[in-house]
Amino acid sequence: MHNIEKYDNLKDVMPKLQSVLVEAIQSEFLEIKKINKECEKYIASCHQMPELKNAEYVIFSQHTKKNEHKYEVFVFIDGQGNIVRHVTGREMELYGLLNACSNLHVSDEFVESHIHCDTDESRH
Repeated sequence: MHNIEKYDNLKDVMPKLQSVLVEAIQSEFLEIKKINKECEKYIASCHQMPELKNAEYVIFSQHTKKNEHKYEVFVFIDGQGNIVRHVTGREMELYGLLNACSNLHVSDEFVESHIHCDTDESRH
């Protein structure tokens, strides 16, 4: 199951995205979300960090515990996948700032693998 890509069009949508980030997203080690540009938190953050105006997405770890959030680093990227800025959890919280990536298509193979995922599989 480790060779199954989550999104079958990630490289097409974001051709400039670094391969290490592609692999981390595809393996679900990291998550990618679309930025809600109408969110007040985003607008305020752009005043403090003007480069964020060019960001379309943010890549982050969904596995970070809330009490370790301040040590997390968020990767803000533009529509092509170029890194716009790294922001730490001390500088910003993502709550309320993100939407699903409606332009990324979850692969049929990935969906199929999760439908047939046996609960006993996690014990091996």
